[in-house]
Amino acid sequence: MSEPEEEEILVEEIMSTPPITVDPEASASEVAKIMAEKKIGCVVVVESNRVVGIVTRRDLVEKVLAKEKDPLKTKVREIMSSPVIYIEPKAPILEAAKVMSKHDIRHIPVLNSKGLVGVITDKDILSVAPDLIEVLTIRKHSS
Repeated sequence: MSEPEEEEILVEEIMSTPPITVDPEASASEVAKIMAEKKIGCVVVVESNRVVGIVTRRDLVEKVLAKEKDPLKTKVREIMSSPVIYIEPKAPILEAAKVMSKHDIRHIPVLNSKGLVGVITDKDILSVAPDLIEVLTIRKHSS
């Protein structure tokens, strides 16, 4: 007798909504303030209702602070990660974890046919499936 299959958890069940968005002309300083106020690790960059990038804490540290750029003068467009790696709401969280591991990222915008609907993070996944920690920590060591 076989055991019943465990039901898959979908991205849409655990993603953060609504996604926090900014314009590409916003300053790095504005983005940092938004992230601090909302206690989030990323903002999605939207231009003309289209996702064009993502800015994470890592982007702020590596592309602004470490390079001693002025956060008031540095525009989001200059530091955002683009093109955006995204996932669909109906995807299983294991797929999201694999995408994160493959691309060494911690935040993925969630898009459906109508556009941006949320963001899923490594913390979202680990909060419901701690056994996926191994998938998230595997890194490619090849060139």
